[in-house]
Amino acid sequence: MAQVQALSSTALACVYWKDTDKVDHIRVYFQDSSWTICEARWDNGVWKAKAKSCFTGPQTGTPLAALAYPGDGHEIPGADPEIQVYYRQDGKIKYHRRSEGVTDTWSYAGEVDTYNLAETSNIGVCEFYDPYIRVYYQDTAGDIRVSTWNSGSKTWVRSTGGANLRISEADKPARTGTPIGTDTENAHNLSNVVVAWHDKNKHLAGAIVKNDSPTPIKFPKDIAVSPSGTVTVAVWDLNHIHIYYDGVNDGIQKLEYASNKWSDTMDAFTGDITNPYANGQGSLASAAYAPANTGTHTGSVFYQPVDGNSIVEILI
Repeated sequence: MAQVQALSSTALACVYWKDTDKVDHIRVYFQDSSWTICEARWDNGVWKAKAKSCFTGPQTGTPLAALAYPGDGHEIPGADPEIQVYYRQDGKIKYHRRSEGVTDTWSYAGEVDTYNLAETSNIGVCEFYDPYIRVYYQDTAGDIRVSTWNSGSKTWVRSTGGANLRISEADKPARTGTPIGTDTENAHNLSNVVVAWHDKNKHLAGAIVKNDSPTPIKFPKDIAVSPSGTVTVAVWDLNHIHIYYDGVNDGIQKLEYASNKWSDTMDAFTGDITNPYANGQGSLASAAYAPANTGTHTGSVFYQPVDGNSIVEILI
C-alpha cells in the first residue's frame, strides 16, 4: 500500500465505497508521530505513492473511525465525496470533515452528543440510506451505545440511558476500553449494521442491528480474545460477514458467517504479524468490496505490526 510513517500503536480507520461510476475507492486514516491524522488513498486499484497529512489536534493514541458521506438525499458517494473522521478528545467524540470535491482542506465539524461517554471509549461509525449516520461508543457503565444522525434533522440524538439506544445486552457490559468494530452492508441502502466488541470476560461479543434494534450474536462457543487486541468487521451482506480479531494464542483470527451459520475460529494470516500480549499493539481495520469488484479479492484487512510504523494490507 502507500508509504506511511505511522505512530507506533496508532488506531486505524478505513472507509471503502464504490462511486456513482462504479469505481472503487479506499481511504485509510492513521496518526503519525507528530499526532497528525494522515490519509492513504487507493483509487481504482492503485495506491497513491505516499500518505498525506490531513489535520492536527487529536490527542495521541486517539481511537479513529471514518465514513464517506454521499451527500444529502443520496445513497452512493461520488468519486470525491465528503469524508468524516471521528476521534476522541477532551472527554468527547469529535470529528473533522473534508468537503466534497478535489480538495485537501479539512475543517472541524463538531461534537457527537453521547450518554456518559467512558474516557477510554473506542469509536465505531457507519453510514447508510440517504444518509443516516451511527456512532457507536462505550459508556461509563461499560455498555455499548449508539448516537444517531440523519440528513433530515441534522441533529445528533443520544441515548437517554437504560435500554434506549443501547447495543449490548442488559447486565452484560463490555470490557473497559473494548475495541469496537462496525460495518454495514456495502450497498449502504439498508439500516443493517454489525457491531463487535470484547465482553467483560475477554470473550468476543457482538450484535446485528436493524433499524437501531440490536439482536445479540450467538457464537457457537465462547471465543477468547487478547485483552490488548482489537477487532474489525467486514460485511458484504447479512449472510456474508467476517470478524477479524487478535486471538490469545498469537496471530489474527477470523470468524465467518455464511449459509446461516458461524464458522469455527480460524487463523486468518500466517507469519509473525503480531504478538497478542504486547501492550499498545496496532489496530485492525477492514474493507468489504462491493459486488462486481474487478479482481480476485473481495476485501482488505489493514494492520500495524507491533512496535512498527508501517501499515500492512492483507487481501482477502
